[in-house]
Amino acid sequence: MKNTRMIPILTGVVCIAMLLAAGCAPKARKAGGQMDDPPTHYKQGMKYWDEGKYDQAEEEFKLAQSLDPKYALAYSGLALTTAQHAKTATDVDATRDGFKEALKLADKAQSLDNKVPEVFIAKAIVITMKNEGTPAKEWLDDVEREYNRALKLDPENAEALYRRGYCYKKAYEFSKAGDDFRKVLDLKKDFTAEANEQWEIVQKIERAAPGTDVGKKIALVEKISRADIAALFVSELKIDKLIDKKAPKQYDTDFQAPGDARTMQADSVVSMATVTDIDGHWAKNFIMDIVERGIRGLEPYPDHTFHPDQLINRGEYAMMVEDALIAITGDKDLATKHIGSESRFPDVNPSHPSYNAICNAVDKGVMDAAMNGEFGLTDPVSGPDALLVIRKLKDFNKIE
Repeated sequence: MKNTRMIPILTGVVCIAMLLAAGCAPKARKAGGQMDDPPTHYKQGMKYWDEGKYDQAEEEFKLAQSLDPKYALAYSGLALTTAQHAKTATDVDATRDGFKEALKLADKAQSLDNKVPEVFIAKAIVITMKNEGTPAKEWLDDVEREYNRALKLDPENAEALYRRGYCYKKAYEFSKAGDDFRKVLDLKKDFTAEANEQWEIVQKIERAAPGTDVGKKIALVEKISRADIAALFVSELKIDKLIDKKAPKQYDTDFQAPGDARTMQADSVVSMATVTDIDGHWAKNFIMDIVERGIRGLEPYPDHTFHPDQLINRGEYAMMVEDALIAITGDKDLATKHIGSESRFPDVNPSHPSYNAICNAVDKGVMDAAMNGEFGLTDPVSGPDALLVIRKLKDFNKIE
């Protein structure tokens, strides 16, 4: 009787030991419908990922994992969302630990199934996210190795080519990025629309040929700010030197008698700083160089603030461009040339403050109107567009 009673107990102990040996793997849940399967949830998760809906993506990847705890792509997806959480974390430790966990999940996916390209693509994306903004020579080889493994499994994998091209763009390898986007377009499979958009952006960047690190960084910005333009005007166009060179030399002809060192001096007058909201800002020195030269559209506001992170539109950019054109040509009449004329653009009233500048920018071939004649007055300015304008101004300066 004693031995008989011990059998259920021993069986239970063995089961627990087996569960512990298996790493306490959770039991797979039963599917709730025909479409409730791991591949469907993974694909939907990736759709959300590409749309920037990271919480929904994570939910889909977890649903895939709950159906099959050994489904590799569920871990690839979770590696991506974990990396995104790490990227946006405000705490340094949370960022470090988050990326460490993301890489662990990516490795887990590869250990479960190394015959699908997606597990290598996911790890490449995580490495890129972790190192974005740091010198590419320190991490690009690792990323390329992952993409090469994916493409070895499927040489015509459009996703691998597209995402590698996007990685090259982030690493400022614009020529390589363009090549990958072109390959995606030639395949005419998935990611065609995305690759075409990115290819056009890369073409603009290559035509603009940014020559400084600042220019390359701004080339990746979707919408530029006042600080970005200040940095571009100084680092790429060298507007400060251009204005100083064109400005007439000033001579001090007033005679002042030497002062008497024994005379009591009045207390210094305390005045407000020219710009009060840029201390600690990355573009502080660029902004001060611009402010000192009074570029229209980049002046401080009446309350002495600059609003460095405020986005600009094409109308405002045209006014800044006009001042650069005047500095290059020395033709001050440009400032009033089109005032009082009828509107040439259906979306710009001739009484608008930037109308004259827009006409000059278009006439000089520095900025363009759309095919329908509209200028896009209130449209944002992207980094590549801003750089291309800078390139045209530089070329115009050579002609002059």
